[in-house]
Amino acid sequence: MKLLGREEFRLPFGVLALLTVGFVPGLGALWIAAIVVGLCKIGWNSIEKIREGAYSLDYIAFLAMVVSLPSAEYLAGAVVALMIIGGEALDQYASRRAESVLRALAERIPKTCIVRLPNASTVEKIIQDVQIGDIIVVRPNELVPLDGTLRSSEALLNEANLTGEALPVSFVKGTFIKSGVINVGPTLEMAVESSFENSTYMKIVNLVSEAKQHQPRMVRLAEKVNFPFTTIALLLAGGAWLATGELARALAVLVIATPCPLLIAAPVAFIGGLSRAARKNVIVKRPAILEEIARARAIYFDKTGTLTLGEPALTKIEPLAHMSEEDILAIASAIEFHSIHPLARAVQSARAQRSAPALESTQVVETIGKGIEGIVQGTRYRIMKSPVAESGIVLSLYEGTRELGRLHFEDVMKPGVAEILSALKRRGFDIEMLTGDRRQNAERLFGGLGITIRSELTPESKFAIIDEARAQGRSVIMVGDGLNDAPALAHANVGVVFSGTENSAAIEAAGVAILSSDVSLVRHLIDTAERSTRIARQSIWGGIALSVVGMGLAAFGFIPPVEGAIIQEVIDIVVILNSVRAAAD
Repeated sequence: MKLLGREEFRLPFGVLALLTVGFVPGLGALWIAAIVVGLCKIGWNSIEKIREGAYSLDYIAFLAMVVSLPSAEYLAGAVVALMIIGGEALDQYASRRAESVLRALAERIPKTCIVRLPNASTVEKIIQDVQIGDIIVVRPNELVPLDGTLRSSEALLNEANLTGEALPVSFVKGTFIKSGVINVGPTLEMAVESSFENSTYMKIVNLVSEAKQHQPRMVRLAEKVNFPFTTIALLLAGGAWLATGELARALAVLVIATPCPLLIAAPVAFIGGLSRAARKNVIVKRPAILEEIARARAIYFDKTGTLTLGEPALTKIEPLAHMSEEDILAIASAIEFHSIHPLARAVQSARAQRSAPALESTQVVETIGKGIEGIVQGTRYRIMKSPVAESGIVLSLYEGTRELGRLHFEDVMKPGVAEILSALKRRGFDIEMLTGDRRQNAERLFGGLGITIRSELTPESKFAIIDEARAQGRSVIMVGDGLNDAPALAHANVGVVFSGTENSAAIEAAGVAILSSDVSLVRHLIDTAERSTRIARQSIWGGIALSVVGMGLAAFGFIPPVEGAIIQEVIDIVVILNSVRAAAD
């Protein structure tokens, strides 16, 4: 009953009702009504296809239904109408189900911001209504919605959305801040300097829209074999009619030739693939995307948040004054407990993992951009950025002016990434990394994996790289997670987004959303796409072979139209049973 309530299944159920009630004596005219519905549906679809520059797979079915009218083979025509309309409904059902999941993610993105009024009170406004010169308030962990100048004394921002850099950056009063970055420090205020339409965020969103308008049309697997199959069917039907003068014999050929293996095999196989992927929290927007993934042999990865965790982790403790690593970590953790800085969270996480003592601190004072200090077990300690110039971020722990130890932080590779990249290379994929991060950071983690690294890229330059690859005729998969990846995600043949950030632009741009941070799901997606395509191909060619045999028998008069429709249904069942294997793990 759930399917009956869905919009895409109302017409198929209506045609099924006409076909069923038509068996009642005196109501056979309902079969004609079903045929008319089928003809109208195919006619409308053909107009839409022509506008898209594509071809319809339904021409034989259209001809079969037309011929069923003068030959008075109404039941055969009604069965063809049901098969055509039902196959299309299955395809729409899979696409809409996946789209609804992604739409729900995108709708969680805030569309308003807080504006400070001249009387010091605040009001919530739609972002598009905020004017240049307005003072907006951005709370901790919120995305900066508009470009502007910082009015607060200091701010701590995560620019990963724009640059891919995982480590937070400190800003001082008067600094220009681009929209799209995330406030990871205390609440800040800034003066708006551009409208929403002209903001950095919207420029990237507009680039996404432009890319989506120029995406290549996905050529469906069934379209490639439609022309030769249609030619064979028309030659057999025409030859049978010319040789015998029997319109019913030509209709029998056309009924069996109705391209249901083409119309049903691929949707069923790919719906199965969509279900198989969804069980792993991988949401594919449209069945055709699986076909495109199976064709691709170039895959580009973002770095931060995609192949790495996307946030700093404590990777090394360096004692300098006869203190143990455990003591340094315990003291640092006690002080950082009072901070909301991302590095403070990394220290807390490291203490828990190493089971270091949980100490308490008092009189803690934090100055954003300068450091934090407090008293632990009667001694005052201070933590601040180390003067040592090294890669990543290094904090130093001081007692007075004496440096006791250093804490080293870096973004770290997700588990299993090296093995996954190696496996994809062995399968013939050309792998490149497109990152806005500094080259030394990317090389330090991925330099030994044998992949091409392109660093310090802007969203526009990522877009250009994808554009160049497409111009060379390559089918490209782009895997990313943030706003800076959105234009490339939209412009690639297939965009795959890790949606943990719930970034609306990236989610809308991508064809696939992975609802976790597990990189191994990219390989699962590719496996599912290749398996579904292989099964769809088997079903299509197997169904065509059976149909060709049936058409030959019908052309020589061994199969009349109604029996031909039944035989075609049997062929469809065989094709469907084979295609549903795509859903199995």
